[in-house]
Amino acid sequence: MDYNDIYDLYDLLLEQLRDLYDGEQQQLQALMKLDGIADSYDLKEVIEFHYKETQKQIERLESIFTTLGEDPNGESCDGVKGLIKETFKLAKRCRNPEVRDAGIITSIQHINHYEMAGYGTALAYTKLLNRHDIGELLLENLREEKTRDSELSEIAEKEINPDARWSIIVTKAHRGEIKA
Repeated sequence: MDYNDIYDLYDLLLEQLRDLYDGEQQQLQALMKLDGIADSYDLKEVIEFHYKETQKQIERLESIFTTLGEDPNGESCDGVKGLIKETFKLAKRCRNPEVRDAGIITSIQHINHYEMAGYGTALAYTKLLNRHDIGELLLENLREEKTRDSELSEIAEKEINPDARWSIIVTKAHRGEIKA
């Protein structure tokens, strides 16, 4: 049997876990780069914390694979790969740092929502398969993803988005396109 073959819910769980594992590893690399291009101090802090948290999530997933006696490696997670590619395309197109930060938040949240869906699905499978031992670890990862998502939304609403909203006016005034 090839690891690509899926015959039952356990195989589907493994597929989802492998997707999450690869996606988290990809996100880890992307977060390092995003920290370097983010402008807001608060956003940089969240990215740095998210990086450390992602490392812990990868460790939990590795623990799950060890518990199951399974190999964590599978196909590359094309979903996260595509979202990361779009993240950097968007960041490159943003000309104002405040707008770029808003785009970074949007992009990280897209990735997190993909992961939240994956963790929620895998958690549902563990319940049906009576694998509560690994379900607890998945639930911890899911809670962290949701917490980070809320934190990113809060920073966006209170700081980043209002700054991004006014950045065009400041830019135009600086260029002399708006007279006081």
